[in-house]
Amino acid sequence: MAVVLLDPSRPDMVPAGAVALLTTAVAVTEEVHPNLLWQLHDYVLVGGDEQRLETLVTSDPTHPAVRARLAAGERVIQGEVERGAPLLRAVDLMDRLRRTGPWEQRQTHHSLRRYLLEECYELLDAIESGTRAELRSELGDLLLQVLFHARIAEDSAVDAFDIDDVAQSFIDKVSNRTPGVLDGEHADLERQIDEWEAAKASERASGGVLDGIVTTQPALALVQKVFERLAGVDFPVAAISPSLYAVSVPLKRHASTSVEDDLRRRAIALMDQVRAAETAALADGELLRDENAWRRYLGMDYDASLFGDDLTDTGEIPVVVVEEPVDDDVEYEDVSLDADPIAIGKKPKKIKGIAVADVPPAVVVEKWSAAGE
Repeated sequence: MAVVLLDPSRPDMVPAGAVALLTTAVAVTEEVHPNLLWQLHDYVLVGGDEQRLETLVTSDPTHPAVRARLAAGERVIQGEVERGAPLLRAVDLMDRLRRTGPWEQRQTHHSLRRYLLEECYELLDAIESGTRAELRSELGDLLLQVLFHARIAEDSAVDAFDIDDVAQSFIDKVSNRTPGVLDGEHADLERQIDEWEAAKASERASGGVLDGIVTTQPALALVQKVFERLAGVDFPVAAISPSLYAVSVPLKRHASTSVEDDLRRRAIALMDQVRAAETAALADGELLRDENAWRRYLGMDYDASLFGDDLTDTGEIPVVVVEEPVDDDVEYEDVSLDADPIAIGKKPKKIKGIAVADVPPAVVVEKWSAAGE
């Protein structure tokens, strides 16, 4: 007497040790998949005359008939349980609900937005102050949203995809961004981060540095994401308004403005400025690879010589040679050109025959520093 326990995620796969038992009539529980039933020599559903049959085939270990046989000491034959099998059952469950559930059939990506947002915040609460059981439960709720959206996308008449495509997207992205770690080439944290960022930059090679940033996320998260992207392309700090580095919340009963909206508007204004510079550089066939290039297309002071521009003003201080008669009767003391007369305690000698144009006064521009904020 034996109980053949099938993997519900692979309902038509029979354990190797049970193949010989299926050559005669067997008892089966109600949930056994039709694909397997069609391949059986003969079978009887439980609830009838199945007690006379030596083998019971099931994928439900909690079924009363299964429990009765196990209590009687019958041996269990089952294949190796593969990790991730419950995920496949979850996919099947979501599919059934989408096909048969009246509420699930009416949902769209848009109608589920508020539930997705709620589940994210509930998960964050569980991470912050919940128990392990609460964390597990909230992760399950978030998984439901992933499965639900993927199943809705499967029904789309345009650009349809399913949960397998979503999983493959994850595999491709992570594999491409962590080749050294996955190949066993290294286990260095800094190198892994560098590889990840380099892969992301390569994926955005045909677009702008801020492509893919969601502007509807919380304003502080938006600013942080923008800063992270700009820091990776040597964007000049001086081009960023100090107002983006600090948030001031007034203590008022009725505030006239939304701090959240105001910060988001300023962040989006910076994003527009960055994209305008990228567009201008693209028109000139230039790549914004360093701070000097950014400064040029942001309308800031920059070193024009690095671009090979034919400019009349080179920025050099001219030396003018004045042709004056030289008095041969004057004796000159030899002075080393490398010696600093002030440093050696001597009064500087006046050299005739050479006049230097007036040097413009130095201009000190006060700049704010991100480090001091």
